[in-house]
Amino acid sequence: MANKKLQQAVNEFNQVMKPVSLWADAWKRLRKNKMALISLFIVSIYILISLFAPILTSAGVLIDYRKQVITNASLPPSLKPAGELVVEKIEARIASLEQRVKEKAEEQSAFGSFFNFGATDQTQPESAAEATPSDQGDTSAFTFTYQGEGFSGNTTDPVVRELISQKETLEKVKAELDTNPDYKLVYILGTDDLGRDMFARIIYGGRISIAIGIVGTLTAALVGILIGAISGYVGGWLDNLLMRFVDIMYGLPYMLIVIIIMAMIGEKARGSFVVLFVAIALVSWLTISRVVRGQIISLKNSEFVEAARSMGASSWRIIFRHLLPNTLGVIIVFSTLMMPSFIMNESFLSFLGLGVSAPDASWGTLVSEGVRAMESYAWQLLGPGIAMTIFLFCMNFLGDGLRDALDPQSKNRT
Repeated sequence: MANKKLQQAVNEFNQVMKPVSLWADAWKRLRKNKMALISLFIVSIYILISLFAPILTSAGVLIDYRKQVITNASLPPSLKPAGELVVEKIEARIASLEQRVKEKAEEQSAFGSFFNFGATDQTQPESAAEATPSDQGDTSAFTFTYQGEGFSGNTTDPVVRELISQKETLEKVKAELDTNPDYKLVYILGTDDLGRDMFARIIYGGRISIAIGIVGTLTAALVGILIGAISGYVGGWLDNLLMRFVDIMYGLPYMLIVIIIMAMIGEKARGSFVVLFVAIALVSWLTISRVVRGQIISLKNSEFVEAARSMGASSWRIIFRHLLPNTLGVIIVFSTLMMPSFIMNESFLSFLGLGVSAPDASWGTLVSEGVRAMESYAWQLLGPGIAMTIFLFCMNFLGDGLRDALDPQSKNRT
């Protein structure tokens, strides 16, 4: 036991000091940032649900996001079965149509009374008294009926036609409430205008948006790391050439370049999310290349690099074995902060109609569809909008927390 204590490192107070790696120390400081830790938990839940969404669908936990039930269209969020909501919706529509029919009848009654000038023959009061109300111009007895009398199904009045149709639909729905499985579904976030489950569409939309964010970030990071590392380590004319190219790309409107790329690839390939994240990643590596270049320039004359060079290490080994691992913390932080921008760019392109095409959906396409129905069916916009906002906020909080945890200068402040 004494020999073991002698082998352990001690400080000036003869206290045993345990060695702490950079990542262990970063995790310790990250746990002190409660907001970053909560954000990490929420982001993990998002990613797990997105990964296992097909399994949840096959197990019956999620409704198929492509399933269309027209009778269940535009249902509000509820824990009730869809059949009850459909009945309530149709009954409310019938009540509204009956009110409109009643108002039309009152208008026609007032119109008939306006042209009623009374009896013209004063010498025949008995015959006038025996006249029917319709003969005297009293149209108050005239009513709209819908069972073959008055205005029947052959009427040209669109209100009456819709009223008859809605009543027939209501009878059909009530007859199928216990037998039709579509009426037993529960839509906790409502449905869209084609009767598709908004909850399932938000999850699958997040699956595509998060995939575009992750793959696009990795692609941009790889390109930016490679160009930045080569430029910073080699220097000279190659550094000037690469950085002037980056300056030229910076001078061009970023989103305009992406839109031009998406417009040039053609209609068939435009709806592919693979083409989408490649188009975004091709012009997203500029900033990370400059960040990596600056880190490489500050480290390439360090003692450990000189030692590796004196031992005969090649330039590629020095870059990938010694320099890049020491810049990994900055790269991770910047990639974490870059991922929300990818999701926002994809949402913007989908909003313009250049993103993911139907029947697939992303958060951007769902928000675009929700905007069109915002006045009547607000839940179609609020659902995907809130889901995307929470994820983007959490990614930003997590990026800030990782920046503080991996920053050596903040070691003594937390």
